[in-house]
Amino acid sequence: MSAEPLSAGDPTSGPAAERTPGPSPSRRGRRLAPVRAVPPPPTTPIVRPGRHAAPDDTPDGSANEAPGTTTQRPGRLVAPETVAAPPPVVRQPPAPTPTPTPAPPPRPEPARADETPEQHAARRVRQTWTEVEPQVDELADWFAALLFSLAPESRALFPARVTEPARRLLRSLVLPMSTVDRPGELRPMLEPLVREHRALGLRAEQYEALGVALIGAMRRFGRTWDEATEHAWVRAFSLAAGPMEQAVRAAAAPAVAEGTVVGHRRLSWDLAVLHVAPDAPVPHRAGQYLTVEIPQRPRMWRPLSPATAPRPDGLLEFHVRAVEGGWVSRAMVAHATPGDRWRLGPPAGRLGLDPRSTREVLMVAGGTGGAPVLALCEDMARWTRPRPCTVFLGGRVPEDLTVLDRLHELAEHHPWLAVAPVCEDDPLDERSQPGTLPDAVVRGGDWSRHDILLSGSPSMIRATASALLVDGVPLDRITYDPFTD
Repeated sequence: MSAEPLSAGDPTSGPAAERTPGPSPSRRGRRLAPVRAVPPPPTTPIVRPGRHAAPDDTPDGSANEAPGTTTQRPGRLVAPETVAAPPPVVRQPPAPTPTPTPAPPPRPEPARADETPEQHAARRVRQTWTEVEPQVDELADWFAALLFSLAPESRALFPARVTEPARRLLRSLVLPMSTVDRPGELRPMLEPLVREHRALGLRAEQYEALGVALIGAMRRFGRTWDEATEHAWVRAFSLAAGPMEQAVRAAAAPAVAEGTVVGHRRLSWDLAVLHVAPDAPVPHRAGQYLTVEIPQRPRMWRPLSPATAPRPDGLLEFHVRAVEGGWVSRAMVAHATPGDRWRLGPPAGRLGLDPRSTREVLMVAGGTGGAPVLALCEDMARWTRPRPCTVFLGGRVPEDLTVLDRLHELAEHHPWLAVAPVCEDDPLDERSQPGTLPDAVVRGGDWSRHDILLSGSPSMIRATASALLVDGVPLDRITYDPFTD
């Protein structure tokens, strides 16, 4: 047998390697290098046994070893010590935050000794309506649902989205109910409301269902509702709805008129001028508005103010702006075409001039709100003694002032008329004043002795009325139609 010599790099050939004594390799040849013994594995376990482990009873005396040492013996396994898991941490739930006890609703004020039953009923109506008005949309939906369950045929009078028309119907009932203590104001208020109800399609026998649905909805949302409040609402409804029901029964003239669109001109992507020829002249005053229904949006009535004084041929001119989210206004601007048949409701509105007054007039109009102002100025031009009148016509850009040229033309022929255009977003326009319409009006002078008419968007009316009141104008001198529904 022969063997290869160890290489120089073998670890056993170094100086520290052990060599077995024997004869010289020069005489007996080379021999295999001795195999190096493998040292035994360590005897100390990784985990020591617990201190309460039972002593080993082997005769080698290892039971007397010092604590903390363990020797592994052949043929015997030593179980490592098991580390006990820490006890689970019990998390205490957070202390509950004390819930504040809600304040009890204010108790309704009892009847006063010095007020009549009508005054008590009207006061309770006004108080309760003020409480529920922030939830008027939910109240209107509840009212409509009750009405449809009591009078299922009334569902056909409303569009698919009932909230807005139901809200308008609610307000048309609550307004006269809150005025039953002032008969002088109630009587002239009922006539336009009756016309509006007839245009909607309400019949006299449906007023009972209206009253039951109204009381049921108020009972659901009124915070201070109690038996006395319910009696007050029932009394107020009887006093207000009774005359309206009688007027609907006695009405002989048709509730609505019909007309044909004979002109449609778009001034911009969101603004159009429309001309409607009614089948018969619609009696109205300058400054009033008509409720209109178009074929593109059936059963969705919208108020529109004619831009001209009543004409012998009855032609009506409307300026319409497509508002954001406005189903009817967008359809009028984008889809109305000559030949469309429109339904025209009865005229209504408080915007007008008292011919018995001798005070000067201030008219403030924003955007398409200039239409009724133009109609009022055209009507006043027919008077024998027109009153001095100042018109502030405002818009964001000059293109919004749709009736400015016609007002300037009137002012050239009638010295009693002065026109002041205002552009909010175009301060470099030389023909108009810069800034917002309320600021321009307040800068224009002292209007506390004028009759003031406001026409435009609800936000513009609120801002201008507030600025005038702060400037010292009495509230009873300001007139407007609040289109807030």
